[in-house]
Amino acid sequence: MEGKPRYGPVRCGLAAPGSRFSHPKTTGDLFMEASVSILFTPDILARAAEAFGLQGEPRKLGDFENYLFELEDREGDPAILRLTHSSHRSAEQVEEELRWLRHLAASGLEADVAACEPALSGEWVVPLEAADGSRFYASRFRKAPGARAAAGPDGWNPALVREWGAVTGRLHRASASYEAHHPRHHWHEEELTVSRGQYLDGEPELLDRFEEVLEELRRLPLADDSYGLIHGDIHQGNFHAHEGKLTVFDFDDAEYNWFVHDLAIPLYYALGGAAVQQLPEVEREAYAAAFFQPFYEGYASEHELGLDWLDRIGLFMRMRDLVLYTVLAKKLDESEKVGRMADWIAEIRARIVAGEPISKLDFRALAVEAAGQPAPAAKAASERKD
Repeated sequence: MEGKPRYGPVRCGLAAPGSRFSHPKTTGDLFMEASVSILFTPDILARAAEAFGLQGEPRKLGDFENYLFELEDREGDPAILRLTHSSHRSAEQVEEELRWLRHLAASGLEADVAACEPALSGEWVVPLEAADGSRFYASRFRKAPGARAAAGPDGWNPALVREWGAVTGRLHRASASYEAHHPRHHWHEEELTVSRGQYLDGEPELLDRFEEVLEELRRLPLADDSYGLIHGDIHQGNFHAHEGKLTVFDFDDAEYNWFVHDLAIPLYYALGGAAVQQLPEVEREAYAAAFFQPFYEGYASEHELGLDWLDRIGLFMRMRDLVLYTVLAKKLDESEKVGRMADWIAEIRARIVAGEPISKLDFRALAVEAAGQPAPAAKAASERKD
């Protein structure tokens, strides 16, 4: 790149929640499917709160893939109550998610993740039957301290982005020692990928692109140091910042995938911000570089990942375009694809058709430049061998 980037995380922050390019889980523009919504009654919520000893007026935080509410425990402290419908996750999947969370906390990451809490009965997941015989699975979580990091000098800055990368690295390092009871799904078993033909019916060009990306992914090697159970969605809406530290939550998308996926996703949504998208391409790529370098520095300080994996970041960003386009096709009918949503969908579709990721930077070169020498974790490993 020529010259010094004009736009870094301090000057050109990510889209704030609710803006055109923020993650659909944080916009409030998308809601639970009607078939599930009709089953979710005040009685279901009341029974769930009672099971976990929670009280007060429930404050709804989200209803995209799960219902999320903030209540209070018996001491008056805030708590998060989540209700997951059986059409979205099985009881075993939710149990495994919470078991992994407990493993992370026991591995020294208790400050990095929003811990789960048991029900009064000692159960981690409480099943609640709905009117049609299906179930909602209730679970409780500690509320993450702080708040979402706003764009600007007091929020999105290199120090915060570096810590974001470091937390991601610690998650991956702890994941390597985890032994599952009922393993979560692998990336290719995700419902949106499995049912892509149904949701993208009538769009053969996009289905062809989907197959191309899937074929590239299937050829990637599987190894314990690069593939394992990951968060899967560590974007700006899924952590809180407090006194320079981050607490990650929403592990609902946890799956077996390549670790590099968790490096691609934050960058993908960083570039999806409306302010960034409106920049000329050279400045947009300068912003991507200014974000990626401190993120990678933090990550490499906690977990070693071969530099060749950074060459695949573009591939994983292309996959995110495909998955995001598919979920929008699933959730929205044509009457809802208007205005800012229509523009966003069109931009995603154009990249898919062109076979191009949202950023075409050389991330391996950026990592080497950030380190000024072999990546920090790799250097530390070589010193330990000596």
